[in-house]
This record gives sequence, structure tokens and C-alpha cells, in this order.
Amino acid sequence: MLEHKRNKMDKRKMILMLSFICLAGIVGCRDAMPHSFTLAGGDIKRWHGKPMEGGYYTNWDPFSKSVDIIPLEDVNPVTTQHIMVVTVRDENGEPLPTRRVEWMIPEGSVGTFVEVDESGWTSTRGHKITNKYAITHTNTGPHTLTRGNDDPSDDIHLEKGQTWAVITSPVEGTTHVIAYVPGIYDWEKHKIFAQKHWYDVSWKFPPNATNPVKTAHRMTTSVAKHSDGKPLAGYEVTYAIVSGPKATFENGQQSQMVVTDSQGLASVTLNQVDPVEGTNEVKIDIVRPENKQCCKPAVHIASGLATKTWIGPKIGISKNAPATAIKGKNFMYDIVVTNPSQVTATNVVVTDPLPAGITYVSSNPAATVSGQNLTWNLGSLDSGADKALQVTVMANNIGTFENCAEVNADMGLNARDCASTVVTAPIIKITKVGPESVPTKCTPITYTITVTNEGDAPATNVVMKDELPEGMLWQGEHKVIKSDIGTLQPGQSRAGSFTVNATGPGKYVNTSVVTADDGLQDSATVTTIVYQPVLKVTKTAPAQRYIGRDMTYSITVTNTGDGPTENTVLTDTLPSQVSFISATKQGSHNAGTITWDLGTLLPGASTTVDVSVNAATIGSAKNVAAAKAFCTEDQASTVTEIRGIPAILLECIDIADPIEIGKEETYEITVTNQGSAEDTNVTITCVLPPEMTFVDASGPTQATVTGQTVAFEPVTNLQPKAKIVFRVKAKGASEGDARFKVTMTSDQITSPVEETESTNVYKD
Repeated sequence: MLEHKRNKMDKRKMILMLSFICLAGIVGCRDAMPHSFTLAGGDIKRWHGKPMEGGYYTNWDPFSKSVDIIPLEDVNPVTTQHIMVVTVRDENGEPLPTRRVEWMIPEGSVGTFVEVDESGWTSTRGHKITNKYAITHTNTGPHTLTRGNDDPSDDIHLEKGQTWAVITSPVEGTTHVIAYVPGIYDWEKHKIFAQKHWYDVSWKFPPNATNPVKTAHRMTTSVAKHSDGKPLAGYEVTYAIVSGPKATFENGQQSQMVVTDSQGLASVTLNQVDPVEGTNEVKIDIVRPENKQCCKPAVHIASGLATKTWIGPKIGISKNAPATAIKGKNFMYDIVVTNPSQVTATNVVVTDPLPAGITYVSSNPAATVSGQNLTWNLGSLDSGADKALQVTVMANNIGTFENCAEVNADMGLNARDCASTVVTAPIIKITKVGPESVPTKCTPITYTITVTNEGDAPATNVVMKDELPEGMLWQGEHKVIKSDIGTLQPGQSRAGSFTVNATGPGKYVNTSVVTADDGLQDSATVTTIVYQPVLKVTKTAPAQRYIGRDMTYSITVTNTGDGPTENTVLTDTLPSQVSFISATKQGSHNAGTITWDLGTLLPGASTTVDVSVNAATIGSAKNVAAAKAFCTEDQASTVTEIRGIPAILLECIDIADPIEIGKEETYEITVTNQGSAEDTNVTITCVLPPEMTFVDASGPTQATVTGQTVAFEPVTNLQPKAKIVFRVKAKGASEGDARFKVTMTSDQITSPVEETESTNVYKD
């Protein structure tokens, strides 16, 4: 018998243990906290990193595979605080949330935990246990840590699957940090080691700089104690040129080591070998030298990078001339000399040899003229400055004349630019072709234009312009069409077309004008008549129907325009509150939409269709019918209110009948809306028999007790098929057949509904 009981108890323990293991497996899903069943809120509680006996020896978190930490190793000044971020990942390298991380600083390490990630809602959320040991959990989503200032640039952005701890040290030394993830089954991967080296040193590297080419540049690095700001002498600062144009330090080499002076400063001078533009990158390393007296080895403190950009002068020139000119008339060359650099250009000289056939008239500023050659001595041109020159000339012959201007300056700077002018005597003509009429305003209207130079010289700056008449647009918004044709040689033609649309029917008179240099002009006109069909939809339907009744929609489509409709289609989209029965004139029904193909409707023609439906659901049934043809459409809608009828059922039962005197009875009152419409202000009133005394009442509304009467506040709304339950507790006071009475009223019930329940109260 004893052995049987022991076996029974062992089986229960085994079942209980298996249940815990199963529950741990369920909780150990990818994004859940493995094996931990904790409630939100409350004081922080200690909990174990791994599950109890049975689950402890299994891979209870099969998703966690690796852990990494940032930074792995770093150097910082003492008394500053720095964050370390741990990420727990799955086998694909994806971060995992809600994973426990244990932070440890081993004995012998300087430094302490200042703050750790205490986010979370459970009583096992992250917390610092000692200054050398803490527990956190990886985040379930992104977060941002600020340093309590208004500078967003030093904010720390954390992602899902990450957690953090902040460490500091008031003394020099090394903090060894161990981050351990108990959920990782592989002992070779469940921990990671990081180091933070603390020194009472702060530093400032030289800023990036920009200087003119071939000028010396002084670079200074400062080193001081972080604790009190006093300068640190004797630190080794090494400068090394790693890229850029050829340059050296004052020692003639591309690297130089300088020891900080009594002010904690270490300076070098950077010099260019050749005056060329470019950027030198200089790597800077700070080393605290070996101290043999106190047996301190040399320590690398910090590395930095500074850039030195060398800039030189530049020179540029642009020359503009009119594309065409008229023989015997003046025209102008515009010359602009620019220095786009940040350095002054010196000894700037501009020359402009005029081509044969072009005669010099004047210039501003005045040039030195020698035959066809023009010269300006501009002296120095500041950085970013420009100088404008204007030359007025006259063409003596027809043809193309290219004129080139050149600028020279010190340091071999040179630039050249040319401009051409065509001297002509043209005659231009324009022709235009377009349709006499179109059937709708949506029909594109295409005009074809041909411009011809009928003269014996090139026509220059030829421009076609068409100002559309009112009611006509190009590309849906433009009133003016302009085309810069440029130059037309003698006998040359240029043809093109453009398409416009009319905004409405009517008669449109459209004129195109072509112009060119020397006042040349011509025009051409086309008249187009635009017709337009117009669809009009009307629809009728009953204003209201009770649920389950049939009704008919009547739809009429009329063409009220002056052109026939093409491919006219009528659709009627039924509201969700009705179901389709039938449609006249071969209406096709599909998924609540009826479609009629009405073909072509001539101006003034109309057609009427009917749709029969059944009022299936209570509500406001809005029905929309839409007719559409090429370039015209219309729609009409109706609204029918579909109503339902409420039907209320009242039931009352006693739970414990019969009861002894002094015992309690519970009356359960159930109200059910069996109808198709809501009922409002449902009120329940109960009257206790004299054999009973009131104990308690509950329900969806507050109850008020007056003597033997219990009155509940009205229930504002009871939807169709909905049910509400009220309960009244009473105690047997005396023997007898106690009759409990319930009365129900509502806005939709014309007379009260009553129900009586009998309870036998007896004496033991």
C-alpha cells in the first residue's frame, strides 16, 4: 500500500516537472522571455538565469546563438562615463529581444557600473545588483538615450535585441567587462570580454584647415590632465602624412614626432613641395612615454586625423554673342572673366582678335586697340570676383563669324572661349492645317505647322507662337504654345505639330504667328467646330422599407448634348443592405453591380431601366447609378432607410430553490433582444416577497433599493440578438412560498412585461 502511494506521488512529481518543462518551451519562443513567468509591476525580484531541474540541462533557448559588445576596446579619460552596448543574435545574425545579459567586472579591475538598462514592466526587469555586477534584458524595440542636454548629435540609438550598461572610473587603469548570456547553450559563445582603458588625459587635435598653395601651415595638438585641465608635458605626438599632394614637415620628412611642451602643446609646420591643389590627410598619434622610474610602460592614448586643403587661383572666361545679326547693324560681344577660387589671381590680361568682316565700334572698359586686336590689362582679380567686358561691333558681310577671347594670368593660368554670329537677310512664311470639326471636347485636335525661309539669307531667332482661343488648352493647362525654331537657312523649312483639347463645344478660331530677327513676321489661321454629347442620369427609389420587403430602383439615362454618345455603359452598384432579384433590359449582375450596354444615344435620346432588390439588412442603403460614354459621364444616387422590429424576451430563474431560513437565494434575470432592431432604455424593476430580505444586486447598470423594491438604471441600447443579465441576492426571512416579481419596460414596448419566480423558504 505504501509503495503504491509512493509510486503515485513520484508520477505526480514527474507530471509536474514535465508540465514546467513544456511551459518553458512554450515561453521560449523567439521574441519572448525564455522560461520566466512573471507579472508586471511590483518590486524588483531576484530570478535565476536558467530554468529549474530538468530544463537546466537542456538547450531551453534554442534561438540565442551569439553575443557581441561595442566597444570591444577603448581608451577614455578618467571620471568620464561611457556606454557599452550588447547585442544577442540568432543563427542568422538577427537581434533577439528579452534575452538576459549578466554584466561582470572582475576583481582587480578598476571602474564601476554607474547605470544599467532597467527598462521593462516585469518584476525581473534589469537592475544593478552591485557596482561590479548587474542584470539587463535586450530591448523589444528601438530606443534613444540622451545625455540630458539639447545636443541630439551625442544621442545613443539602440535597436531591438540590444541592451546597455554605463561604466566609469575615477582612477587610471583598465576595466575588464564580461557580458554573459545564459540563454546561449554553446559555452564557447555565451560570453564576451571587453576592455576600457582609463587615463587622466584629455586631448584636442588640430582642426581641419584650408590655405593657399605653397604657404606654410602650423598644426598644434594639446594634451592636458582631464581631472584639473593642467597641461601635460613630455607626451609624444607623431604627425604622419598619409595622402594628398607631396608635402613635408620642417624636418623634411613625411612624419615627425614632437614632445608636448610645458603648456601641453606639440606643434609642427606642414609645407608643400610644389604649388598644387589638393588635400593632405595627416594622422596624429598621442603616446604617453615610458616612465622607467615608476615602471610604467609607454601607452598609446589616442589617434586622430586632420586634413589640410591647399587651394590655388583659377581663371575662367565666357564670351557671348547674338546668334544672328543683320548686315550693316551693330551688335555686341559680352565677355566675363572669373576667378572661381579662394585665392587672388594676379597679372590678368584679356585679348580679343576680331575676325575679318567685323569692325570694332567701342568697348567698356576701353580696350587697347591695335588693328583687329583688342587688349585689357585687368591686374589682380580677387577670389570669387568677376570682371565684365562689353565690345560693340558691326558686320560688314553676311555669313558666320566666330570670335574668340583669351585670358592669361600668373602661375600659367589660361582660358579661352568663343562665340559665333550669323549675319543674314531672311524672308519667313507659315502654313497651318487642322480639322474643320471634331465630335467631342475630348477628341484631340492636331494642328500641323510649316515654317519656311523663302529669302536668300539665313533667318535667325525664328519663333513660332500660338495664343489659343478661350476654351482651348495645350497639355491640359497652357494657353500659349511657343517653339524656338532657331535659324532657317535660305529655302529651308521646319514642320511640326501640336495637339490641343477644347474645354467645351463651340467654334474655335486659332491663329499661329511666326517671327524672326529684323522684324520678320507671318501668320496662319484655322477654324474648328467642336460638338459634345452630355449624359444625364436620374434615379428613383422608395424612401424606406422594412427588412425582408422587395423594392424597385428606376434609372433614366438621357443625352442632353449636341453630339451622339459612343459606347454608353450604365452601372448600378447595389448597397450592402440589399440583395439582387432582377433587372430589366438585359442588365448583367455580377458581385453586387448591374451593368447595361446602352450603345449609342443620339442627341435628345433617353432610356429607362428598373432593378428589383430585397431589403436584406437594417441601415441606410445608398444606391449609386453611373452612366459613362466617351467624353461624358454622370451619376445619381438614392437613399432608402431599411428598418427592423425589436422583440424582447424576459426570463427569470432562482438558482438554489428551495432554501432554509437565513440562507441566500440568487435570482438571475435575462433579457434577450430576439428582434431585428435595437431596443432602448431597457429598465428592470424587481419586488422582493415579504418572506425575503435584500442582500445584493448586480448587472450592467447600477441598482437602487427602496424597501422591498430593487430598481436598475436603464440600459441605453440593446442590439438585435444581444443579451443582458441582472442578478439579485436575497435571504430567506420566514417560511412560505415566496413570489419574486420582475417588471421590464423599454422605449419600444407598449406595455410592461412581468415575470414571477416562486421560491420555497422552509425552516430546518
